[in-house]
Amino acid sequence: MKQCPVCKRELEDRLRFCPFDGQSLTDQGQKDVFINTLFDDKYRIDEMIGEGGMGKVYKATHIHMDTTVALKVLHQYLSYDRLAIERFRREARAAAQIRHPNAVVVIDFGVTKSSVIPYIVMEFLEGTSLRTRLGEQNQLDYINILEIIEQTCSGMQAAHSKGIIHRDLKPDNIWLVRCEDGLETVKVLDFGIAKLKSFADANPTLTQQGTIVGTPFYMSPEQCRGEELDYRSDIYSLGIILYEMLAGQVPFRAPTPIGVVHMHNYEIPKPLRVFRPNIPAPIEEVVLRALSKERDDRQSTATQLAEELETAFHSSGIEIPRPKVKGSRPVSRPTPNIPQSPDTEEFDKENRADRYVRGDKSVRATSKGLPKDLLTTEVPVNQKGLSAIVPHFRYKLSERRRRRLVVAVSLSILLFLLVSTIWLFGNKATPQLTNVNTNSAELPPHRGEPPQGMIQIPSGKFIMGNDQSDDEGDKPEHEVEVKAFYLDQHEVTNEQYYKFLEADKNREPPTGWVNRRYPNGMDNHPVVTVTWDDANAYAKWAGKRLPTEIEWEYAARGADKRIYPWGNEFVLGRANSVEAKRGGTVPIGSYLAGGTQHGVLDLVGNVAEWTDSDFRAYPGSKENKILPGYKVLRGCSFSCDKKGLILTNRFAEPESMRRPDLGFRCAKDVTQ
Repeated sequence: MKQCPVCKRELEDRLRFCPFDGQSLTDQGQKDVFINTLFDDKYRIDEMIGEGGMGKVYKATHIHMDTTVALKVLHQYLSYDRLAIERFRREARAAAQIRHPNAVVVIDFGVTKSSVIPYIVMEFLEGTSLRTRLGEQNQLDYINILEIIEQTCSGMQAAHSKGIIHRDLKPDNIWLVRCEDGLETVKVLDFGIAKLKSFADANPTLTQQGTIVGTPFYMSPEQCRGEELDYRSDIYSLGIILYEMLAGQVPFRAPTPIGVVHMHNYEIPKPLRVFRPNIPAPIEEVVLRALSKERDDRQSTATQLAEELETAFHSSGIEIPRPKVKGSRPVSRPTPNIPQSPDTEEFDKENRADRYVRGDKSVRATSKGLPKDLLTTEVPVNQKGLSAIVPHFRYKLSERRRRRLVVAVSLSILLFLLVSTIWLFGNKATPQLTNVNTNSAELPPHRGEPPQGMIQIPSGKFIMGNDQSDDEGDKPEHEVEVKAFYLDQHEVTNEQYYKFLEADKNREPPTGWVNRRYPNGMDNHPVVTVTWDDANAYAKWAGKRLPTEIEWEYAARGADKRIYPWGNEFVLGRANSVEAKRGGTVPIGSYLAGGTQHGVLDLVGNVAEWTDSDFRAYPGSKENKILPGYKVLRGCSFSCDKKGLILTNRFAEPESMRRPDLGFRCAKDVTQ
């Protein structure tokens, strides 16, 4: 078994990276070949200090200059991958362009002559990661949070001004460095999957739209969908980090990565007051705005996020000590240099108009386009004098914005008092307020967690069938109401079915098994050549049942009548079909991008699936067909093409049928 150094999960040996946080898995029995060797004739490798998706990071010594550096080496198994090498080189180029105290400094880049291994040399940082700080303190104090976020935003604004999107912001990549004078500086690390716009435009094969790269807990909704990103994707990630520093946990957690992806797109985060009861409303509003599902609703720049957070602190009465530093001199704040793109130009214009005193024509602008009365003339510093290292600037609030802020805060207080009064007198039996989704179609029937490996499908109505189908058996379309239920995220595997056979010694094993054991290397492939009775017996043994045909189609299609789990267009690479040219089954979960809106995987392709429904024509069908002893199959298999994968297709087989492309998954009732 391998272990993730961050979440400490034990995972299978076949995996290289943790599917939950993207960290490289460790194997204690594996010896590092670079330790105590001379790398590229000038760097002595002393010890490994970290590992990521692209490579390992070592503490090293430049033997000619006698200086300590951090040396990042591309993973050896990627050394012959031209795309990986180009992306690695792009990391060096991207990071080297960011000249800012809050971004790690890149010193050197090269490729070894003998073994052709690319590497990057960076400044060696003494300190700790924000991840470690959160592990030690859980919830951070307000002043520490503001210090970290302001500096992180400052570094990210510098990156964004160079056209660089980080795409993997997380506490692991935010380093807290203790300087000789006792002050703490933030450094943003690892631009390994950053998108350098100018370079990507010239090399469209790198970081293409539709490629999902990042860490699930911190990915924006648009990144989860594989869409083209802009700087507001990093704003969302900063919002997640800010939420975690305040609450002590990330807003979205699920048993699987695809479950987290679903929550980013469809779930609303719990109010911060659930975890930090005394948090001021203005601070919570800034965080929740950064976590907006629609990018247009978020802060448009990292600088704006920092400004809004500081304003929220002031309006909440939280004192932010900023003593002057000897030797500091007045500094004027330059106009942010924000590169424009077709989808960001309009909202940036509006944002700047709002921030630079919208509509106040009496204020004369400076040569930088910034009204003079918005400039502070001295360098403000934080509690520890940090601005001596990283200058921090803030705008004065215009009179109009100040009035708007007072009104907003007053309304928030009144609304809070009103809700509290209603709750106090109308729900005396309830000990505390709960966050309730008022959409009855999405209300879970109970508050328990889904059983392991299962996903809750909420109750609702949908249109079943397809009037456009060439098969009369798929017609007519008709509305069906479904109660909430649980559904296995994956098909039942050979390994799971083997445990069932161990308990039922009299049951015949699937075709092709030797000594009641599946072939080597097929543990995570879906079990096949099982009859309906086999599948039904397994479900009962597991404390579950087979899904009905109605439940299967509802879980796959949802209420929007989609014809594939992911939408209405077939996309190559989202299902194990004829187009994939696999010629057989593949391990479960091989097509994460082909999941449903609730995170259920492989409902089409790979194997067809037994249901618990007898085959009979839909009400009002012209066929009026009933096949006694036949059960409905759904999903088609690796032997079907894209037309066969359409979710409304219905198939039938005798209960005794065994097929090499026929398996099943289980369902379970949601108890009240």
